[in-house]
Amino acid sequence: MLKKKMFPKKKKTFSVVMVLFLILLLPVLITGCVEKNLINDPATGEIMPPNNLQPLLDGKYTTSTRFYDTRGYAQQLDLNIKNGIITEVTFKEISMNSIDRLTQEGEAKTWESVGTMTLGSLYYRMYSDLLLTQDPDKIEAISGATQTNERFIELAKAGIEQAVKGNHEPGKIETSDTYIIRSQIDPDGYQGVLTATFKGDTLITLSYDEIRPEDGKSKSKLLDVENNVNYKAIFGTFAQDTLISQNLNPVFPEGELSPEKLKYSETLRILKDYRNSFQN
Repeated sequence: MLKKKMFPKKKKTFSVVMVLFLILLLPVLITGCVEKNLINDPATGEIMPPNNLQPLLDGKYTTSTRFYDTRGYAQQLDLNIKNGIITEVTFKEISMNSIDRLTQEGEAKTWESVGTMTLGSLYYRMYSDLLLTQDPDKIEAISGATQTNERFIELAKAGIEQAVKGNHEPGKIETSDTYIIRSQIDPDGYQGVLTATFKGDTLITLSYDEIRPEDGKSKSKLLDVENNVNYKAIFGTFAQDTLISQNLNPVFPEGELSPEKLKYSETLRILKDYRNSFQN
């Protein structure tokens, strides 16, 4: 019964009351819980936040990422503020086809590098830290689940900034994302590999090569002497033109394209699909 209360299958909203109740029953789950506890006013019994934090204005505040991440998920965080403290937290990771990550099975909910931790237990730890400390900077870093952990912290900071101002309009945060995109394999065994890093809306780095998956052979290291083709220079020009234009549409004019241009255009189209804006 206790396990079901700690890690509910579908319920993703945690409140201060629930966290404090669970801590009283299971103190071993959170180290240093006495130091993290909110303080009850001895006169009124009202739960008070640490006195070194900015005052928050009551209401519900929603923040989300502007784009889907490299795994195809966007993140959204809702904070409910009452009497100046965070009383409820809801965090969702939503796929491009509008599926909540917590409802999926398999790799979407576990990490090999974090042992037996599941997505539900990760959410619980982050909820607990935020509700108990009221401070995103004190949320514990969880190695192996870094991306989800960091996005939660970034969104919590943005939500608190909204609450300080009393701004109830849904907020968006800019994130840094690196995508590795692969094309289909051609008859010669080569696959286009595009690596692109964005900071918010801006494409800041881009590289392209064609790799043979079976042995890792790089086409950019080849020089076609007979046809005077320098693949490294060609691929560098592709990437540079895209960086300058900041446009993920194919950079080549219409007409018959070389196999290299076709593969590069394919990777750009795939990348463009990943960079869809999240509409919440």
